Amino acid sequence: MDIEKELQELKFNITAVFFDWGNTIMKVFPDQIGPMAEWKKLELVEGAKETLRSLEDKYVLALLTNADDSDHHLVRKVLSKMGISKHFAHIFTPFELIARKPAPQFFNAALSALNVLPEHAVMIGDDYENDIIGAKQAGIWTIWFNPDGKVVESDYPYHDFEISSLSSILTILKSKFK
Repeated sequence: MDIEKELQELKFNITAVFFDWGNTIMKVFPDQIGPMAEWKKLELVEGAKETLRSLEDKYVLALLTNADDSDHHLVRKVLSKMGISKHFAHIFTPFELIARKPAPQFFNAALSALNVLPEHAVMIGDDYENDIIGAKQAGIWTIWFNPDGKVVESDYPYHDFEISSLSSILTILKSKFK
C-alpha cells in the first residue's frame, strides 16, 4: 500500500462535536435585536434537528457561541423552544468562558471543561474567522458550513472540510473519523 492511500484511509477518533449557534443551528434575522430568547421569530437552520438527532448517541455535542446578550441559560431557553435542547450536553458563551471566538482560549476552555483533547473534537460553523480559524488555531478539526458558496481568500485554507448542508456532517464523520 502506498503512503497516499494509507493517509486517505487514516481515521481519527472524534468524541466531541462543537456547533456554532447563529446561522449554523439557528437562523439569524437582522431585523431582530436583543437576546434571541426574546425574538418574535425563531427558526432552525434546515437539517439542524435531524443532524443533531443522528449525532447525539455517538458524540458529546456542545454549542459554542459569541452571543453578546445571551448567557448559557438564555441559549438553552431558545434551544428548548425549538425542541433541540436535549441534544446539547454543554453550552459555552463568552459569559462563562470570559473569552470570545476566535481566541484559542475560548476553544481551550471548552475542551478543558469537557476533558477532550483538541484532536478528538470537530468544530462546525459558518463564520470563517471566528469558528474555523479560531478552532484550527486551537488544534481542533474544522467543518466549514458554507451554504452560500463563499470563497476563501487564501492559498492555505484553514478548514478541513466544507459543507453546504448540515445533513453532510454525518457522512464526513463516518468517512474520515472513528
